[in-house]
Amino acid sequence: MNGMRISMSAALGLLVLEGASAADLPEKAKAVEYMKVCTAYGAGYYYIPGTDTCIKIGGFARLDAYVNAVGTFTPMITSSADKGFNGPGAGGFGYPFRDDDDPAYFTRVRGVMNMDARTQTEFGTLRSYVRFGANWDTQGTAGTGAGSGLYFERAFIQFAGFTFGYTQSFFDPGLSYIFTAPLATSNDWTTVAAYTVQIGNGFSASLSLEDAANRTTGVQMTGATATPIFNINTVTTGLGYTNFQAGQVAPDVVANLRVDQAWGSAQLSGAVHQVTATAPLYTGFFGGLETSNAWGWALGAHVEVKLPMLAAGDSFFVQAAYAEGAANYIGLSASQQARGTGIGSIELTQQGGTLSGTGAYYTIADAVATSTTGDFGLMSGWAIQGQFRHFWTPGLRSALYAGYASYDVPQNIVAAFAFDTWQIGLNTIWSPVKDLDIGVEVLYSKVDGSVPLGNYAAISNTGATINSIAGGSADVWSGGMRVQRNF
Repeated sequence: MNGMRISMSAALGLLVLEGASAADLPEKAKAVEYMKVCTAYGAGYYYIPGTDTCIKIGGFARLDAYVNAVGTFTPMITSSADKGFNGPGAGGFGYPFRDDDDPAYFTRVRGVMNMDARTQTEFGTLRSYVRFGANWDTQGTAGTGAGSGLYFERAFIQFAGFTFGYTQSFFDPGLSYIFTAPLATSNDWTTVAAYTVQIGNGFSASLSLEDAANRTTGVQMTGATATPIFNINTVTTGLGYTNFQAGQVAPDVVANLRVDQAWGSAQLSGAVHQVTATAPLYTGFFGGLETSNAWGWALGAHVEVKLPMLAAGDSFFVQAAYAEGAANYIGLSASQQARGTGIGSIELTQQGGTLSGTGAYYTIADAVATSTTGDFGLMSGWAIQGQFRHFWTPGLRSALYAGYASYDVPQNIVAAFAFDTWQIGLNTIWSPVKDLDIGVEVLYSKVDGSVPLGNYAAISNTGATINSIAGGSADVWSGGMRVQRNF
């Protein structure tokens, strides 16, 4: 009996010990949910843990070095390159005046991140895309030292055929094989609210409302400045025009018809652009209390053809546009994010107390004054460019570019001015390993007008006839090198 009690007590003790030991053990850890590869949208996408959204993260690091150019290889022959016309001693001699104290080269380092998130829904793919970064520039703004600045390129949402946000204008094909943003034809980024319908067999049609501010170049009252600079001994304030642009009322309306197939792509596009002008003081109205408006318009077309019979990756495209009252749609800015208000370059020289200059300068605007009553006439112009890309080897390629643009203004008080621009450029890019590009580019740009450079009569903002600088011919060689690693 005693033995039985002892055995039962021992068994109970063992059960208690086992229970205590089990209670002291840690609970089993929950399974970690790792990012899984998403194959629905191509290489590089992963599921965001806990969601059915796929995301792809990438970007690039880049070094650019420019000669006679700024920004992203923008040649020093346009107002978009204004900081290239401002040396330490420039004073009031800003764009378009060039002299010996102006910088000859610039450098820029740019780092960019992009995120592409996609989710499959019952209405199709819901997509959001963001691309932004920062720059380190030799010269951040005109006349300043080196510094950093933010860079913003894309932020848009696509859903059920709609596109909302900041992206490529639906007027443009968005094609380019070169580093430089060409002067001829448009390649703009802007704010859009658009709808695209897929017709079938690669055909699509789009209708887009786009922010007019990204396309507005102004309403010109004076050809330039009331102060002539030739053969005088005074400092000018630089050239520009009095802008009588009124506030934007309506967005630009853009439409296109596009086809994308194995052979390449093609697109026809059109746009309407409202030009609003505030009445100048000399018409008897206080500025801003009386406005008038007109509608400018533009037509564009492009075709890109793939040429695998020459080499894998070879292709060619041509792009053209015509515009009235919508100057930015034919280009003339050499930038995807700026509007050019002038073109040309004047080289200043001084002998004793005499200041003189040679070169060219022409203002760019959507409309100009045509009489002292405050009436305005719309500009007209057209542009065409072509680019060809050839792969010498899979890791070595070159691109050739040629472009032409023509701009005309309506009859002014004394004379109408017109100008033409030509550009031709070539680059070669070596990719020793995947996603690394090392390239050089050279570009020749020329502007030539209908009259010699000189002082001409124009309308002031009080209705007086004044001396204004316009006319001439100028050219510039520009270019540089780029090293870029994509990831």
